[in-house]
Amino acid sequence: MEIERITPALGAVLSGIDISDTPSDAVVEMLYRALIDHQVIFMRGTEISPTAHLALAQAFGDVDEPHPLYPHVEGFDRIVKLENDSGAPPDTNSWHTDLTFKAQQPFASILLARTVPEVGGDTMWSSCYAAYDRLPDGMKRDLEGLDAIHDMGDFRNTFGTDSQTASAKERLDAAVGRFGHMVRPLIGTHPVTGRKFLNFNEAFVTHIQGLPTNEANALKTWLCNHMNTPEDQMRWRWRAGDMAMWDNRCTMHYAVADYLPQYRCMNRVTVVRDRREGRRQKQAS
Repeated sequence: MEIERITPALGAVLSGIDISDTPSDAVVEMLYRALIDHQVIFMRGTEISPTAHLALAQAFGDVDEPHPLYPHVEGFDRIVKLENDSGAPPDTNSWHTDLTFKAQQPFASILLARTVPEVGGDTMWSSCYAAYDRLPDGMKRDLEGLDAIHDMGDFRNTFGTDSQTASAKERLDAAVGRFGHMVRPLIGTHPVTGRKFLNFNEAFVTHIQGLPTNEANALKTWLCNHMNTPEDQMRWRWRAGDMAMWDNRCTMHYAVADYLPQYRCMNRVTVVRDRREGRRQKQAS
């Protein structure tokens, strides 16, 4: 396997491996090591079936339950089908770390490009390690003891719309009860590498625990601006057959919505528990 880094902060393109069928244990270990080292990895021109896509994800851990909002690939309810055009505009064009409001935050996602627009539709990733490393020492100390409240955030745009069966209020109330909240430290520690990262994203962090709303909003704005820095980011231009896998514990991503009215279709499988996490911790000790 050959590895070509994309930026100093994160990202690598892998070549010289075949994942069209169920990968061997050795291949999975190489992929995992590359993921831990580079945070997001890519393979060009894969020819992989939904069955093989799901099997690859299962080699890393437990696959997430069917998504509460998005449709799935026919016959595979654990593979999310993200298809967008002018009639179905995307809602992932904000910096976010997937589903941080859930008690079991996803470990990783594996995204496969099925149909891509002629131009546009790139995805950007950002390193939360790099965002932490750039914090002034005083800010690191100040943030160390603070927790952030995560909830469904941007998904309010979906549930806060009147429908024939329920009012916006009823839909929002039901969604809050379904998804709930999660409280997480603003400074996280990666369970495998031990590195600290800035555990914040603008889509799902709604409040900073212990602060008045005005102060919490001011800090959130500062953090958003701090994390929106090109030196921490990379951008991927998709081709059909490309596959990306990212560590959802220490990265954010942003699906650029500049391709409408063209059509874009992606398949995604989310892994909720890192099967190797405990083993790596034992090896480190």
